[in-house]
Amino acid sequence: MGPIRVLVVDDHRVIREGLQRMLESDLEMQVVGGAASGEEALVQAQQLRPDIILMDIKMPGMGGIKAIGELKKKQPDVNVMVLTAYEDEQYLAQAIEAGAIGYLLKDVSQEELCRAIRQACNGQSPLASSMTRPLLTQFATLTKDKRAQKSDLSERQLEMLQLIATGATNKEIAAQLFLSYATVKREMNRIFAELNVSGRAQAVAEACERKLV
Repeated sequence: MGPIRVLVVDDHRVIREGLQRMLESDLEMQVVGGAASGEEALVQAQQLRPDIILMDIKMPGMGGIKAIGELKKKQPDVNVMVLTAYEDEQYLAQAIEAGAIGYLLKDVSQEELCRAIRQACNGQSPLASSMTRPLLTQFATLTKDKRAQKSDLSERQLEMLQLIATGATNKEIAAQLFLSYATVKREMNRIFAELNVSGRAQAVAEACERKLV
């Protein structure tokens, strides 16, 4: 295998050139291009086909977050790793949502950066150690929210959802659960309201999304 081909995206020329010197002191790294904006990154990524792109966050024109999303649409297999001065939870979440494989800060050492690039090329997700706790906190919050969503429905309503998913009619649900037709209809409306949907098909789709059925 040849060297790892890197595209550096940063609006400061001195940083681009400094990163090039830093990376190419490692024989396994080759900087194939440097872009000063998200727009330039899209063009160079298409032309140069790098193995990994180091992406700054704030740049004139198209910023890093938007550029990551556009790159992943055009080249889904490209690995984009954020390299920024911003130790910011919101940027971290936005970058990961856009498709970034990792998030590093610019005070990273040469050894750490080269190791992170190798990890990213092997499918791992390098993350600045100071950003680990915010990420875990966000994950814990998301998990808590999901649990809260699940607990909003009663056991009887969850049973009804299971039956809806099998295609059972309100009459069949009433018979199987020994309920009156009016009760089933009333509970069905409560389920729709709780899931914020307007019909049975949407209810099943939302229930599947929340792993309720």
